[in-house]
Parts: sequence; C-alpha cells; structure tokens
Amino acid sequence: MSPSPTSTTLPKTTLWLWPSGLYPRRLTYYFLSKSLPPSILSSHNIHLIPVILDPVKRGLFSKPGYEERPTGSSLPILRIEKEGKKPFHISESSSILEYFEELFSAKEGYQEMIGRTPEQRARTRDIVNLVNDAVTWSNVVTRHTDPKSLSWSGMTQEQWSESAATDAKKQVHKLFSKLETWVGEDVIRKGCKSLSGEGMDVSLADMSLMAAIMYAEDMHKWDLVEEHGVLRVWCESAKKESWVMPLEEIYKLEREGLEGLFVK
Repeated sequence: MSPSPTSTTLPKTTLWLWPSGLYPRRLTYYFLSKSLPPSILSSHNIHLIPVILDPVKRGLFSKPGYEERPTGSSLPILRIEKEGKKPFHISESSSILEYFEELFSAKEGYQEMIGRTPEQRARTRDIVNLVNDAVTWSNVVTRHTDPKSLSWSGMTQEQWSESAATDAKKQVHKLFSKLETWVGEDVIRKGCKSLSGEGMDVSLADMSLMAAIMYAEDMHKWDLVEEHGVLRVWCESAKKESWVMPLEEIYKLEREGLEGLFVK
C-alpha cells in the first residue's frame, strides 16, 4: 500500500489573491462559503499570497514580505509546483474555482458547490460562462463611461464612445434576461437559495454572479440587476448569507491578512 500523501509530498499550490477585485472576489466568496479550517492550508501545502492596491507604486502588488506574482499574470493566479516538473499556472478565476472543488470535493466530505446532479453541474457551468460574458460587456461600459477606468484602461476620455457604452449595456441586459429564463422557476416558484437549483446552498454560479453585482455596486455605483426582477429577488436573499462579505470587511482582510477567510 502506498503511503498517504503529506504536505511535503503534495504539490505546492500558491494563490495570489486580491480579495476586493472583480474576478478575485469569486475566490473570496468561495473560501468564505466553503467553511474550511485554516489548517487546510498546511495540510494541503497551499500558500495564499495577499495582493493589495499600492497607492505609492500605483498598481497591484503582493504585500511586503510575500513573493510577487508571476510576471505578466493577471489576478487571481494559481501556481502548482510538482517536484521535477515545470510550474503549472491556472489563470482564469472560474478554472481556479473548479481546481479547488476537485481538491475539496463532496466525495471528501466538503460542501458541494458545482451541483448534485449532472443537470445541476451543467447549469452551474452555463451560468458561470454567461456571467463571464456579461462581465466582459460590463467592462466595456465602464471603460467608456467611468473616469476611474482611465487609470487602467489605456484609453483617454477623448476615445470614449457613447454608442459603444450603450450597446454594451444592452448586451448585459440581454444576457441577464436570458439567465432569468433559466433560473426563474427555481428562484420564484421553488424559492431555491442557489441559482444552480434545489438542494444547493451556494454554488460557483452564485459566487460568480454575486462578485459581478457587488463589484459593480461597490466600485461603480452601478446596479447590474436594476431591471431584472428575478435576479433581484435572488440577490437580496443571497446578500444576507455570511459568504457575501461587506466591502469594509474585505478591505480589513487586505489590511490584516487572509486568515479571516477560514473558520477558526
């Protein structure tokens, strides 16, 4: 019989996380909703590196004393190191979430966050993909309307296009209207907590959509679900859950450390 893996024989997994960021916020919600103990980090050889917006350097950097993220990478970024092999990187937040779900699966006794049935798992992935598309279009709106975007968009205000912003907003609306046709029965008639359906408390779909909604609300004062009654019902209910951490508490994580993501 092969010996059980230990933290020294398991791959070293390093995650650079900016807790309040748009895509990284999905990981913030994930760890909060997963209710993992802090010991899980050492037992699985996982290393979390907090990233902050440095006002002096005017950019996103690891907190002092931590390794900087790989050159040219966006956030979040996950690095997996296996002895004798080249480091492997996972760059997309949705893929990083799936990776952690493989590690902390329902089969291992952890809460299921993709789906209990093949249909639910497919629905979860459908929603995550739709939200990714909606976020892309919402970024177009932001790039052409919000002065704060000038610091990172590479555009000047003279390059803004009102028609581009208007069209992008229409695309966001179309996508969220489509999402409502998928989840309306579960949310309104059945009163499901999760967009993924009955029996789920929270899923990757929920945290992906909530991250988009809260980021738009917190950073741009934009109510993404203003015209979407079904999503509004779900959103107002989900906001009461402990995994939807208020922005001030997320900022506290950035100041004091990521230990607050875990259950003590």
